[in-house]
Amino acid sequence: MKKIGLLIIAVTLIYSCNSPGGRQSDKMDLANYEMEDAIVPITRQMAEAPAPPPPSSQVSESSLVIEKKIIKDARIGVEVLDYSSFRINLDSLIGIFGGYISSDNLYNNDESINCDITIRIPAKNFEKFITNLENGVGRILYKNISARDVTEEFIDIEARLKNKKDVEKRYSELLSKAQTIKDILDIEEKLRVIREEIESTEGRLNYLKSQVSFSTIDLMITQKLDFKFQPTKEKNFFQLLIKSLDKGWKAFLQFTLFIFKLWPFIILILFVLYGIRLYRVKRNKRKIKE
Repeated sequence: MKKIGLLIIAVTLIYSCNSPGGRQSDKMDLANYEMEDAIVPITRQMAEAPAPPPPSSQVSESSLVIEKKIIKDARIGVEVLDYSSFRINLDSLIGIFGGYISSDNLYNNDESINCDITIRIPAKNFEKFITNLENGVGRILYKNISARDVTEEFIDIEARLKNKKDVEKRYSELLSKAQTIKDILDIEEKLRVIREEIESTEGRLNYLKSQVSFSTIDLMITQKLDFKFQPTKEKNFFQLLIKSLDKGWKAFLQFTLFIFKLWPFIILILFVLYGIRLYRVKRNKRKIKE
């Protein structure tokens, strides 16, 4: 009996091992093992992967950074000891910093040499140029530096220019589709007006770009001179008297010759005067008789 009972228990165990439930548990264990193996390389890849891109809010904030448009101007007056040597150094300095002279006016008197120069210097070299300029002068008479922020105007002009070009494009498309002469003429007139506005806006924009790219420096240079009064040497009295008589005689001759040139008119005037006198005499005699 004991042998029969042990045999039944053994058969039951074998049947349970071969049942679908047992196979399913084995499969679950294998799946868990494979998942554990798969997690390790994925984790390692995440550790080695580059950092994710910044949030969209940060990108939008960085894209909103606008470059400032600043116009820098300066008015400087300097007094130098030697204008010629200073001017040579100034011309060399302008060339080194990539600038140019837009106007140059020189005027002298007995007391000083004066020169007004308008210089255009690239904005990036503005401060360096002024620093080097001040090192080579005797005395600074005055110095005024101004900076104007035209960023808002710059952006506004660019936006208006874009809008005008869009309108021009739409008018051009309408012109290609127009069929009647009236429509063509109307669209061409509107195109002419909008293109004039575009040219005007582009001109203003180019002017601002020029002012931003190149700074303007109005420089006045002065050199004081040692003034000494030197009276002019005049001729003596008799020489002046002879000169005056000579001029008077020449003037008399010129007047006489001018009178002789008018002899036909003089004769005509004499005839007119004689006629008037004769008429008056006859009129007086007539009155006496009456």
